[in-house]
Amino acid sequence: MKLSIFLSIAGFGSQAQERCGHIQFGRPSQFAPVSLSSYPGSGNTWVRYLIEEYTGYYTGSVYHDGKLYRGGFKGEKEDWSEGRVVITKTHTFRPEDNPLTDAVMLIRNPYDCFLSEFNRVTSGSDHTGIASNADFMDSKWVERDFPKLASRWLRLYTNLLSSGNEILPIIYEEMKADPKTEMKKIVDFLDVHTDYESKYDCLFGDNSMRFKRSSDREYDPYLYIDQDRLKPVNQAIMELSNLLNSTHGIELPMTYLRDIY
Repeated sequence: MKLSIFLSIAGFGSQAQERCGHIQFGRPSQFAPVSLSSYPGSGNTWVRYLIEEYTGYYTGSVYHDGKLYRGGFKGEKEDWSEGRVVITKTHTFRPEDNPLTDAVMLIRNPYDCFLSEFNRVTSGSDHTGIASNADFMDSKWVERDFPKLASRWLRLYTNLLSSGNEILPIIYEEMKADPKTEMKKIVDFLDVHTDYESKYDCLFGDNSMRFKRSSDREYDPYLYIDQDRLKPVNQAIMELSNLLNSTHGIELPMTYLRDIY
């Protein structure tokens, strides 16, 4: 399956095109073990695509996802420890046994993460799919353990920030709004510099929306939830925002917080 076809069926738009440039593997041990760490549903696949286009090198993964591999992410089945991929996708971080040290830490509004992952699981698709209104009215959504999900979301990022490793926080919503600026931060962090400016027209021209999923719907699935069960999500957002302020001098967007009725 070509990358353009994969990105199209995965919800990144019907106008998905071929690669904007040649992508290759690095030499053995060329790259340090850096992770692209995010909670599931945070846009990791889209950011991996941009990193590959900007650097000209494949990204890897600890999961070896066959569909992503067939879709064009050839580093998916590569042994990341050989140092031939520029960065490695992961959704977990355990400080005691994680050899992936430095990290690009991709953060998305957890409410949107939980929706995205529920869509994926409920629709029976990999990295795509939209749940129906009936799905959101079902007990599998309305009785979902949001306090536990919030705890897991927070723990991933607090573990990374307290690891003592070099961490680059990237806010997903800021990446969507200004990918050129955010990608320059990532390229500088990875210390891999190529002529990526020559790809701007291909990546961000008339079809610049083609790699962004559409999440518009006419109803709010969170209104089906007992609002008290969403308070821990807001609390997790505020806790992570305070930690980011103390470690990197940035805060999460206030739009992350929901009004709890």
